[in-house]
Amino acid sequence: MDVTITHTLPARQGADVLALSVRASTHDGVKPLSEQTVIDVRRLAERPEPVADTTHLVVVDRPGEINAKVLGYAHADHGTEPATIELVVHPDHRREGVATLLVQEIAQRWPGCRAWSHGHLPAAQALADKLGMQVVRELWQMSRPLQGEWSDLPEVDVPEGFAVRSFEVGRDEQAWLAVNARAFAAHAEQGRMTLSDLQDRLGEPWFDPHGFLLIEDLRDGPARLAAFHWTKIEPAEPGSTHQAAGEVYVVGVDPDYQGQGLGRVATVLGLRHLRACGLQNATLYVDGDNAPAIATYHRLGFERSAVDVMYAARS
Repeated sequence: MDVTITHTLPARQGADVLALSVRASTHDGVKPLSEQTVIDVRRLAERPEPVADTTHLVVVDRPGEINAKVLGYAHADHGTEPATIELVVHPDHRREGVATLLVQEIAQRWPGCRAWSHGHLPAAQALADKLGMQVVRELWQMSRPLQGEWSDLPEVDVPEGFAVRSFEVGRDEQAWLAVNARAFAAHAEQGRMTLSDLQDRLGEPWFDPHGFLLIEDLRDGPARLAAFHWTKIEPAEPGSTHQAAGEVYVVGVDPDYQGQGLGRVATVLGLRHLRACGLQNATLYVDGDNAPAIATYHRLGFERSAVDVMYAARS
């Protein structure tokens, strides 16, 4: 085995990486790659142009052969310091040194990098311990029921002078990007979203403009975007026993409007949309050290249901 390091992926190999991700997700019960990584791989399969500051590392069983099987894959985002890594190994080829081979190559190229472990699985914990890495960040998944007992949602009122409407493709992109950047200026991933990133998501099969809610300030001149709630309904993967999931994808409030309760209003309106779509449960993601947000979500009936962790070398 050896590691192929590239800024592009042939269409066939990109498809094999995505298939590997689905196989691992079915086996482990958790997706091994983030949405952005999957989009990067799919983008390369559709138009093979390198993505800036992104490197792909692939391990196959028969290097150089067309029908070589992908045994492991790592995605390195080195657009920020330190670099961020995601890694997946084929379930049938674990404990064969594939992950160690990838990690050693990554450590040489991006010393001090950080690596995500989605689901905080025992195998990842064991590998991190072996490599002398420790948890430096937790990303909580929180969930609440939308149907049946304990599913009641609080009553909320849109403040006078504000209105709610759905996102319109071709009209709202720039205004939304500006508010998103302001609302998440300190967030490592969300605040970096570009027009290309947004367009990729608008083109996803799960995108529904009716679930992308904008709250606008209609006072004193032209309408101004004040807050938003982008919901997501992603179908269950083939072979999965899990039902389609409803997600509080992202809620944001322009800093100029914080403290007016718009975040709570937007969140509840989005949850009502997901419930009206027939979803049984809603999930969201929040940093484990964001105590104010966690307290807000607790008050809305959310409880922690899973955790992703980020590892870094012990200092």
